[in-house]
Amino acid sequence: TTAFNPSTHTITLKDNSTTHYHLRGLREEKNNDDIQRWTQFCASVFSYKPSPPPPSYFARHFHNDPRCDASLIRVLIHCPDADNEAQRTAGEIVSSVRVFRRTLSTGSYSGGATIEAGGIGEVCTSPDHQRRGLSKILLKNAIHIMSTSCGVGAATGEDSGEMSCSLLHANPEFRPVYNKVGGYESVPSKWSLIPIELDKLIINGTDERNQWLTRQAVFPQDVDILHALHTEYSEKRLITIMRSKEYWTNYVSAELGDSLWLLEDDASSIVAWLSIRKRGDRYQLREFGVDRNKPSVSNITEFALGRLLSVALQQIGEELHADSGKKISLLLPTFILHDMQQEKMIGATNEVGSNLGSVNSLFDIDNVIEENDDGWMYVVFNKSEPNVLELTMRAKDPVPHLIWPTDSF
Repeated sequence: TTAFNPSTHTITLKDNSTTHYHLRGLREEKNNDDIQRWTQFCASVFSYKPSPPPPSYFARHFHNDPRCDASLIRVLIHCPDADNEAQRTAGEIVSSVRVFRRTLSTGSYSGGATIEAGGIGEVCTSPDHQRRGLSKILLKNAIHIMSTSCGVGAATGEDSGEMSCSLLHANPEFRPVYNKVGGYESVPSKWSLIPIELDKLIINGTDERNQWLTRQAVFPQDVDILHALHTEYSEKRLITIMRSKEYWTNYVSAELGDSLWLLEDDASSIVAWLSIRKRGDRYQLREFGVDRNKPSVSNITEFALGRLLSVALQQIGEELHADSGKKISLLLPTFILHDMQQEKMIGATNEVGSNLGSVNSLFDIDNVIEENDDGWMYVVFNKSEPNVLELTMRAKDPVPHLIWPTDSF
């Protein structure tokens, strides 16, 4: 496919001299160190961060992805001598863009239609080669690959690789660039910052009748149930990234590690799951879901969130002391607040018993701060497929959009 073919780009520098860059996809072959060199390059570019990701972070993202394809990691290699084959093969990688093959759900739209998409991530350029338009060259090449339906497997003929749209997450200063170069438009994700009193988490954690168990997820033993519950909780309600069992087993397990906590009832059935991460002076819900089909449990969302937060916060190092008066802030998807409010309105008798009163006052709903994320951006290639931009912004029954932090790239 033309978009996959290597190409050489000549760049004129400020002093009017020229230099050359060779564009190609990586190769994952025996005795080939492309992937290793690329992970080291990415780590070096992001080394300025307070907690810089090591090469193993990028290797994990690639090798644990069931739909990974080295040819979809597009790189520019510095080739001072444009005709030097050794430089084109093993020269210095100086810029990178990776295409992640993903499938998006559409919530309740059209009976659960899905969208094949290409995610853009791991965009970086060596400081010594910045301001030369290298990321722009790679982004245009990636868009060409995605928009001409030559994604994963297309280079080898194994898969049509059709991608109906592309998505990426960008900081505010880069959004105009992605809009100009690729036609990407922002799709808001609704998040809310809510204060929580740690004292109430302690009360919420008591269980005199031992009806509830919190434990860490075990992979792959818990995958079948988590896969089924996540499908019901997120994929059938939201525009979000769909997860196969293989993705849960390989990718999610590696991303979340021992931070994924489960809540089980007295029948050892998984009722809810949660993972959090610290972001500055607040915590963010990285992963969450509940079995909303438990008819005997009302307020299940708020109850489960409180129980699981108790153990997750202590794991991170937050000390829970009665009468401490300490508050924390939790950033969570706004639809979860709506679920809690709806469950309270239903007000059915439940089996939580004495814990119900503490659950009702666990979260300070009156002091919620809206903190929506406008960083996810989309461009549509196939107008005949469901359109994320239209689905999220339509006047009647808009479909909520949420990419769980677990699935970010």
